[in-house]
Amino acid sequence: MKTDSDAGFFAPDVALEGRAAIVTGASRGIGRAIATELARQGCDVIVNFNQSAGAAKEVAADIEKLGRKAVTVQADVSDLDQHQRLIDAAVSAFGRLDILVNNAAAVTVADVLEESSEGFDQILRSNLRAPHFLTQRVANHMIRQGAPGCIVYSLSINATLASDNRPSYCVSKAGLAMSMRLFAARLAEHGIKVNGVEVAITDTEFVRIRIPDYVDAAKKGYILMPRPATPRDMAVATLAAIRLFDTGAIVPASGGVMLPQLSLRRMSELDSKKTNR
Repeated sequence: MKTDSDAGFFAPDVALEGRAAIVTGASRGIGRAIATELARQGCDVIVNFNQSAGAAKEVAADIEKLGRKAVTVQADVSDLDQHQRLIDAAVSAFGRLDILVNNAAAVTVADVLEESSEGFDQILRSNLRAPHFLTQRVANHMIRQGAPGCIVYSLSINATLASDNRPSYCVSKAGLAMSMRLFAARLAEHGIKVNGVEVAITDTEFVRIRIPDYVDAAKKGYILMPRPATPRDMAVATLAAIRLFDTGAIVPASGGVMLPQLSLRRMSELDSKKTNR
């Protein structure tokens, strides 16, 4: 039986002060919010980016204003050969690696009847293969390091809800949820926590063009959504996944969208004045 002092991320009060984290896709949107929130909680952060070097430097500057260390690292996580540079950067800059947040993702729009195999493969390389094998590499490092860590997957409501115009994205996120559970089961004996966050419809560059559709659906009562999520909402959910006394769990953060419902209150055909005649 582990004591509170050596229970790591399964301790009753998970302390983040002085921890070192890697956040993939941290130059903008949800990744930026997660990196900043981890720093606010006391973590030093590897700010991973692929192409947005300027934005990554801005995130690093924000982290340093909070009194923590930040290092920007260019790496295309869909290329497995580039994964080690993230780990090496954390160890070189911070002397340790405690947290991995698998946040980077890509999406394309294509009818499920017309999507090309090339497009499908590209999204699965980015969204499923990349985080799965980055987790493998980081997990093995944590085991060798001898200090229990925590790995969080940014998942999606589309792991469950089918969007037939984003088929590869849905398939990748459904597969990623299983990847999370597989590593949670395997790594529990090493004290490494692995959880996911069910990312909602979030006001980011990634999905902003679709938000009016969701807002309209909510107004008509088809879905529950008090408002679109903000990146910070997802960052708070990520902190919950880190501190949660569980592993292999998905922290719900859908804003109500995932609540099964059959709402007929706003249908004029069921107006009481008509149905009670």
